[in-house]
This record gives sequence, structure tokens and C-alpha cells, in this order.
Amino acid sequence: MKIYKLALIVSLFLNLSHLMGQQNENSNTMQELKIRNGLPNFIKKATQGKSVKVAYLGGSITAQEGWRVTTFDWLKKRFPNAMFTEINATIGGTASDFGAFRLGDQVLKYHPNLVFVEFAVNDDGATEDRIIRAMEGIVRQIWQQNRQTDICFIYTTKQSYVETGHGQFPATAVLMEKLAEHYQIPSINFGLEVAKRVADNKLIIRGAERKLNGIDVFSSDGVHPFIATGHVIYNQVFTRSFETLILKNSNKILTHKLANQLNTESLTHPKMLDISKGKLSKGWQILPIKEIPIYSDMGKNDVPTFTEFGHYLTKFGKASQIGESLSVHFKGRTIGMYDFMGPAAGKVVVEVDGVVKDTISRFDPWCTYIRMNYFFVDKLENKEHVVVFRLLSEPFDKTTILAQIGNKMENPVDYKENNWYVAKILLDGVLLP
Repeated sequence: MKIYKLALIVSLFLNLSHLMGQQNENSNTMQELKIRNGLPNFIKKATQGKSVKVAYLGGSITAQEGWRVTTFDWLKKRFPNAMFTEINATIGGTASDFGAFRLGDQVLKYHPNLVFVEFAVNDDGATEDRIIRAMEGIVRQIWQQNRQTDICFIYTTKQSYVETGHGQFPATAVLMEKLAEHYQIPSINFGLEVAKRVADNKLIIRGAERKLNGIDVFSSDGVHPFIATGHVIYNQVFTRSFETLILKNSNKILTHKLANQLNTESLTHPKMLDISKGKLSKGWQILPIKEIPIYSDMGKNDVPTFTEFGHYLTKFGKASQIGESLSVHFKGRTIGMYDFMGPAAGKVVVEVDGVVKDTISRFDPWCTYIRMNYFFVDKLENKEHVVVFRLLSEPFDKTTILAQIGNKMENPVDYKENNWYVAKILLDGVLLP
């Protein structure tokens, strides 16, 4: 009965969307595509055969060799005379808040013409304030650099969204739609088609194999689509949506409007700093990425190991002795670290203005492999602060932590150390001497 109702509801909205085109652009109805101001500048340049740069900013779903790869190939074929450059700014397990901090270094310095932003799944569980601050910060940073850069929000999906009836518009996407409407940014919702096929018994949302009893399976974990099934659906939604964007294009250059901020504390000027900008204790090692041992295990969902970190970084710092510290003197509200989690990672004690505020573990149940990650100390009073991060390298029960999701230590010696690996300081504020 529930499946029947879901199918009826999804089919109704899909049919209305196709029959009415974009007549309900400014409504809150569930739509696969909302054109708004479209992508006029990118389409014009691509149509004219000029050089165009396309950036993909997102998490592991976009990092996969899936919709990002196939849509970029499709764009090159759709505009055969244009010269395309891809900017791949995807890091698994990261959300829009980190995206706002890394945007300048990993996207904007390449001066993109079009930026796809995909964080609807990775932002799940975040507060409304955090999502708006981050996503609005991403939009405003892009247009502060160049107001003729086009932006498109992409909404992927996962098992819980489909099973609870939110496959069409998850709560995170509802908030992002609020921003998209405010700034007139187009959005493409991949989840609507996935939910429809599941409701019509033409797709199984999760399974170990790509087919079960002759029916396609979307994903092995309910989140990361199989390349040959789930990502094919994503690509189909993208291409038909983009054809509509091209059809409805005004063929005029548009200077996007920086409307009033929805959140005055949005991350509009965040930065990533070399760790040398902080004060390091004597025991730190600064290591080139190229000297890191090659890990053969790519980890779950094709999350990159150190062998691929060179795409973003040339070096990092390593602290291995208890009490090793990194201190930062600044004025502002937010400070954080762009670091690595993995088998040999430990814990970090955070001290703000002489008071211990938190102990942050850089080890979790997924730490059978090394991955890029981050954390923040946020919502500080907007004044001068000294924040000290100290390594707490005492042993702790990693076996029990891994067992929370059924993981085990393949090689216990890899887990013996409790280090801290830091790539960058994340700062929304002004660095002080």
C-alpha cells in the first residue's frame, strides 16, 4: 500500500513537471529541473566554441567515476567546437561547510565558467544555519570573483530519502532550494527519477549486485550508485535537464545579481592557510605527499588514499608525540583543520583562550583506510582568540570502534600509532601575529 501511494504521488508530480514545463518555476512543487536564470553565460560560450571550464564541487558521489565523468563527456560531445577543461574538486565524506573553505584554492583559482555544487546527501543531519551559511558562502564567493560564472545545484539521493518518501526533495535540498530561489540558480534533482523507478518496481534501491531477479539495483550501500545503474540514471536526468536549459536559454550574457544575504554570518571570506601560518611545536614533521607509502586499498566507495591526495596538496604536517601542538592567533568566529583520518590517527584536544573546549577523535569506524577530512571550532565570539590544538596520542580501543560497522583490523601494526596529520588551517577571520 505504501509503495502504491509513493508511486502515485511521484508519477503525478513527474507528469505535471513534464506537462507544465517550467510554469511553476517559483513554486515549491517537486520538480526534476528548475531553470530560474539558467546557465546563459556557459551555454553562450560553449555554443560559440570558446574555451570553457566546468567545476564539480561535491563529495564522494560526485568523486566516483560516474555522473561527473559521463556528463562532462556528454558536454564535450554536445558542444563539439568548444574547448573543455574539467575542475574536479570532489572529496569523499565532506560537506558544504568544508566546500566553502576549499572553494577558493580548489575551484576559483582556476576561474571556472560553470560550477556544479553537490552536497545534498553529505549535508544530511546538518543544521539549517550550517547549511545556509555554507551554501550561501559558496554562491557569494563565486560571484564575488566573477558574476558571470554560472552555478547549478545538483541533488543526489540515498536510501533513507526514498524509503521515507523524501526521495524527491530531502530536507537538505529544501534548504538549498531556498537559496537557489533567492539567487535564481538552476537546480537538477536526480532523486525524483530514482524514487519513481523504485516505486514502479523497476529499480531496487540497495543490493550486493547490480541486478537482482532481472531488476537493476541502484547501489550497494544505499548512497553511492553503481556506475552501471544508479549513475546511468543520474546521467539521464542530467542530459535531459541540460537539453531543456539549452532550449530555454535566452542567448544573452547575464551578470548574476548578488542579492541580500539570507544569513549575515555566511562563509563569504573563508580561507585555507598553510600550517606554517600557525605556531608549531618542535616535534612536527613536514612531509611531501609524494613520500607517503602507496596504499593498495582504495577504501569503501572509492574514497581516495594518499596516492591521490597530490591532486589537492603537495605536503602536510605530522605530529606523533603526545603534547605536540599547533597554535593559531586570530580574530573571527570559526577556525578548523583540514586533516587526514586513518588507521594511525589519534585524538586532538582543543583549547580556546586557555580553556579546554573539546577532544576530537581523528579515528572512526571507517578508518580502515586513509581519507581527507576536517573539523571546525565554530560560533566563537567575533573577537581575538588564541586556539591551541594538542595531540593526545595515548592508546585507545580502535578495535571496538571499527566493530561498530563490522570492520576489522587487517594488519594491527597499521593501527599502533596515534598521530595527527594536518594539511591546512581553515580560518574564517583575520590571522594575527
